[in-house]
Amino acid sequence: MLTIRIAKRGILDVLFVIGLLSLPLLSAEKPKDAVPPAPVPSPIAAAKKVFISNAPGTSLPTYFGGPDRTYNEFYAAMRGWGHYELVAAPSDADLILEISFTSSLSGVGGTSTTGCTSYSDTELRLVILDAKMHVPLRFNEGVNPKVSFGHRPEMAVDSAFGRSTATLVDDLKKLVSEPAVGASDTNK
Repeated sequence: MLTIRIAKRGILDVLFVIGLLSLPLLSAEKPKDAVPPAPVPSPIAAAKKVFISNAPGTSLPTYFGGPDRTYNEFYAAMRGWGHYELVAAPSDADLILEISFTSSLSGVGGTSTTGCTSYSDTELRLVILDAKMHVPLRFNEGVNPKVSFGHRPEMAVDSAFGRSTATLVDDLKKLVSEPAVGASDTNK
């Protein structure tokens, strides 16, 4: 009788553990029907020449690369990609790639043991404009460089900017590889 009780208890324990492990599967939201991605505007897909614009934003201090760092790093990354001819005047371009960096103080905290700490919201942002009409065609998701202001903050900024700039260029590469909307697609 005791062995039957132990066996029943063991089976109940196993079933209980299986039930606990399956809870995340049962409680997870069912995925909604995937919305198909919007087509890429045809001027983006057809562009051969781009002008890179240094949009107004927050200037970095000299010890973090100065006010032109955002523009210079993005320009170098685009030149390295080699997909577009980079032109010196917006009138010579098919697209304008408007790069900007913003930073705003989002909070201050700390304790008596850690000292004062400030938190900033920072963002690299790329806006793609039609050069002829000067109409925004796409706003690429901004990238938030995770910056740690520890012992060597300039190294953290270098690394964060490099990663963020690379992410923006990778996003642009993906966008250019997507199918474009043509004149026949707009009437559907």
